[in-house]
Amino acid sequence: MLCIYMALGILNQTLWLTFAAIPDATARRYDIPEQYVASLAVLCNAVYVPGSWICTALLRSSGLARVIKVACWLQLLGSLIRFLADAAFRRWSGPFAFLLLFIGQGVAALASPLIMNTPAVFANAWFGRREREGVLAVGALSPIFGQGLGSAIAGFVVTGYEAEGTEQLLAGQASLSALMALWTIGQFVDAPGESSQEIRSETFKEGWKLMRRLNFCLILIIFNCGMALAAATLTLFGKIASNCGYTSTEAGIASGMFMVGGVIGSLTTGSLLGATRAYRTILRCSIISAVMFGLVFLVMLRPGNLRGLLITTTFFGTFMMSALPALLSNAVEETYPTPADITTALLFNSAILLQVFFIPLSQSVLTSQGDTCASWGSAYSVFEISVAGVGCLLPALLYHGRNNRMLAELEEEQMHEGS
Repeated sequence: MLCIYMALGILNQTLWLTFAAIPDATARRYDIPEQYVASLAVLCNAVYVPGSWICTALLRSSGLARVIKVACWLQLLGSLIRFLADAAFRRWSGPFAFLLLFIGQGVAALASPLIMNTPAVFANAWFGRREREGVLAVGALSPIFGQGLGSAIAGFVVTGYEAEGTEQLLAGQASLSALMALWTIGQFVDAPGESSQEIRSETFKEGWKLMRRLNFCLILIIFNCGMALAAATLTLFGKIASNCGYTSTEAGIASGMFMVGGVIGSLTTGSLLGATRAYRTILRCSIISAVMFGLVFLVMLRPGNLRGLLITTTFFGTFMMSALPALLSNAVEETYPTPADITTALLFNSAILLQVFFIPLSQSVLTSQGDTCASWGSAYSVFEISVAGVGCLLPALLYHGRNNRMLAELEEEQMHEGS
């Protein structure tokens, strides 16, 4: 089950950032303005809320297995539309083909919240207390890893002035989506003894009650700003690297190294959370380290420094992505006994909504520099540092949430021992 869940999350998010590393060549391929290419990533954010309502309704009525299977069908349909747009219509009309590509992107994006909102539900349903933090880390990281993988693959596979290789890439994604659908529909089931009533949330509105809790609001701010920074970095990395004199292939390698580091950091954090349950301490260490290496990344972001940039990017990804499982675990602990799917849905929905505005804003700041490298001291770097400091570092230092779930479980264990 974990392999299916991970593979689905990775594949879904490769569709999100397929064109992020090659915006200029993609624009020439479809004869559209370059800024339209970034709209593909923004669209994924825009449909996240409707997709979350679908997720909530399916969890309430049918359980987790139905949610995952519907996600597979949406992903398959969207990837097929994307492929047909390029293969069948691009030579006839580039802008029309891009419009169909845009529609296919939206259909596939509806599957995203069905996957990203449910890692805590999946971990609680299938795994025990000792394993679930690590599983939560893997489940939450898989979609993020897919984003970096999608960007990196495009940098390697798609080449040339007009993004030659795009048709083959889209065909491969559609084929993998078909295989993923067959695998999931045949194998993914609800956990033994787990009914939809046990994992469902009564209503999405219940999540707004959490906004009265100061510590959850601090987690929400950190999560939103951190996800916005990560999404903007991955979405605009092709342009950032190009301005500093790096090729799309080198940008793809850097994106891949970022995600390799992210995998290592997230798995390590998940293991530490499960072994120590030192939720607040691990969260603060992750945030402080991520901000520190973000500063180093900006210092190293200069022309002719590929080796240093790759090393720094790896460490940046390690600590930035390690904060994700720490944030989710702290959020679930702080909001217990609120169902985990409500907590994670609120986190991801608010983060995605922020990204709808944050990514274009980041793009505007980057574009305002012209072709200047966005290294230390540039307008773009000052903007990113300000958001990281005020939105991530400061709330992390102020956070003093309670481990309500852990305390409840310890109390339950003591009662069992006493009886």
